[in-house]
Amino acid sequence: MSGLPYFLVTSLYMLLFYSCYWLFLRQNTFFGLNRAYLLTSILLSLVLPFLHLPGGASDALPVGTITLADFTVGVAPAQTDGLTVTQWIWLIYGLGIVSMLIRLGLNLRSVFRLIRSGSSQRQTDFTLVRLRSDSSPSFSFGRYLVLNRTDSLNQPAALLRHEEAHIRQRHTADVLFLELVQVAFWFNPVLWLYKHALQEVHEFLADRAVLKTPQPDYPHQLVAYALNVPAAALITPFVSKSTLKQRIVMLQKPASNHRALLGYALVLPFATLLAMCTQQERDLPQSATAQVTARKAVKVEGEVLTVVENNPEFPGGMKKMGEYLQQNLKYPAAAQKVNAQGRVFVNFIVTKTGEITDVQLLKGIGFGADEEAVRAVARMPRWKPGTQNGQAVNVRYNLPINFQLDEKTADNKSAFSGAKQFLIDGKKVTEAELTEFSPDKIKRMDVDKDKGIISITTK
Repeated sequence: MSGLPYFLVTSLYMLLFYSCYWLFLRQNTFFGLNRAYLLTSILLSLVLPFLHLPGGASDALPVGTITLADFTVGVAPAQTDGLTVTQWIWLIYGLGIVSMLIRLGLNLRSVFRLIRSGSSQRQTDFTLVRLRSDSSPSFSFGRYLVLNRTDSLNQPAALLRHEEAHIRQRHTADVLFLELVQVAFWFNPVLWLYKHALQEVHEFLADRAVLKTPQPDYPHQLVAYALNVPAAALITPFVSKSTLKQRIVMLQKPASNHRALLGYALVLPFATLLAMCTQQERDLPQSATAQVTARKAVKVEGEVLTVVENNPEFPGGMKKMGEYLQQNLKYPAAAQKVNAQGRVFVNFIVTKTGEITDVQLLKGIGFGADEEAVRAVARMPRWKPGTQNGQAVNVRYNLPINFQLDEKTADNKSAFSGAKQFLIDGKKVTEAELTEFSPDKIKRMDVDKDKGIISITTK
């Protein structure tokens, strides 16, 4: 999976995983597990779209039948001076990435400029930076623990232990990782929720580290400190107003029961269901029942094989076969009107004399594409026959032909995919019935985009 479908499916996974976190996990006191869940779910969202689940479609292939390479036929794109819709989408996407990279760079520069403005003192596990003013709250970033002027003079023990926990647990790495994902998926608002949730969990983890030494007045310290804390980007301040309320709630909350761990397992069936729903269509025949047949008056003498020492060959090889199909296959007008796209599987025999016969349709898309594919295959020139033990033999083949509209044509024909109602001579039919309807009977086709109705008048 690549391109726009990948970004769409990845965003769906992110939405699913975050929804499960918000519904089942965010109130748990398993803060370490919640942190792992948020980070792992992002990684899984990036990887799972490439996963292909095993399916049973391959069982529908005739056993042992040779399947040739896929050939694509389409409508040649019209010449245009402007950009296509897809090109505009990629252009906007690229501009978004550039904007996000500039934003990230400016934020990083402001943080390091602030760090360089103070006096540094190397400690065992971190570098202590003392600022000369109170223009910024005390915070941690990477291995830096930065104290403003007031905190530098007082050095409150709770603040120091809190920020040391952030540094020791490498929370800055989590934030930077999420920032990089946001660069690529800047259009996905779920990532902003992810970032808030992750920073909230960071605070819970750091608070827990502070409370290893009991401090009954710790919530009061947080409230008092928060009164003068401004917002800041990328850094991990001692107190953030956006997480203050939830931190105080979690400080008073008893440890979650171990049964709450089942919430993490509940994510699995939802993720599996989404994986099944987003699988790409298998390019395999679904039925061996011939709906369209084109037979040439050629008698097949002897056994028809499916595995031979030397396969039959189209005159000039596979490249010439591709050229032949491109020149002799036409995209039916009816299929273009309704944006019918997909693979048509044609089965045929190459006889011991090299002739093409017993041309049959295994799987089609309707609207004239099936007949067009069968016609083009049936009219192929004589092949070089296959051989077994030095003797010419009959060989059966499958040939997948992909009917695919170019992007601009597909955009113009998108009304069919969004239609809600289909009518043939005023009678309501299903989309499946419409697909099976013979294009030769179509006299007129009307599309009402506003109401989502496609109406066909027959001859």
